[in-house]
Amino acid sequence: MRHLNWNGLYSFWLVARSGSFAEAARRLPSTTAQALHKRVRQLEWEQGLHLKLLRSRGVKGIELTEAGRRLLDLVDPVFGGLPLLVADLRREDAGPLTVTTTGFVANNYLPGVMREYRARYPGVLVSVRVRSESDVIAATGAGQVDLGIGALAGSPEGLTVAVRAPLTIRLIGPARFRWDGARTSWGDVLRHPLVLHERVSVLRVALEHLLSRKNLLAKMKIAAEVTTPELLLEMVRAGFGVGVVPLGPRLAESLSDLSAIAPPEGLPRIDIAVFHKRNRYLPRYMTAFVETVAGFIG
Repeated sequence: MRHLNWNGLYSFWLVARSGSFAEAARRLPSTTAQALHKRVRQLEWEQGLHLKLLRSRGVKGIELTEAGRRLLDLVDPVFGGLPLLVADLRREDAGPLTVTTTGFVANNYLPGVMREYRARYPGVLVSVRVRSESDVIAATGAGQVDLGIGALAGSPEGLTVAVRAPLTIRLIGPARFRWDGARTSWGDVLRHPLVLHERVSVLRVALEHLLSRKNLLAKMKIAAEVTTPELLLEMVRAGFGVGVVPLGPRLAESLSDLSAIAPPEGLPRIDIAVFHKRNRYLPRYMTAFVETVAGFIG
């Protein structure tokens, strides 16, 4: 390849990010879908790549080949981050910020984060999407949002963790429930029916791995599965069983009529974290949002 075809690369990036030639043309009014198609085909065959980058899915748009995915990973930080870099160099503290997070974070931390951040950066348009933990990680890793906030155990591939702090985990029972104090073991816990988060949650996965290592998984009796910590507490109040729940500031305030203790040893560290796609450029106003969240979760 004698030289880089920047028009072709940009056209490929825009189509790959848009999902179709028609949608890419709508985002770039100075061109047409036919012109974008021609530029991508030139990039593929006429200027040295000799690789097919996109496949048509008919009315569903396009999909990337393996070569297309790898090329997108290479050029995405350049084309995706350039407008942000320019704004940063101009010291502009305004622009869009898309955040995806879990209901736990949205209920326990975001109200305070938003109040403090808005006072410092009133010109930033913040869009927040509440999703499941797995969807938060997937959307952030795919570059569909600027930042993800949620629970992590370890460091997922393809993500950069900007800040993290350990979650507080508690065993929850009814108000008059009698725990065995410091002697409580996982075997003791499993004598009771459990109220747990859905199986895709980080905490549920960690708990099942722990019980499997201890050969206790077969003894687990699940009375209810829920999607939010708030609902888990209500199910415990209703008498379904005992629960394993992460605690945040607002959630901790609602435990006055429940019994709560630290769980037995063995659970791996689970963090609440702010993360973004690896190599994604964060301008100053996005970095300030990360710092604001750090002040609340730390």
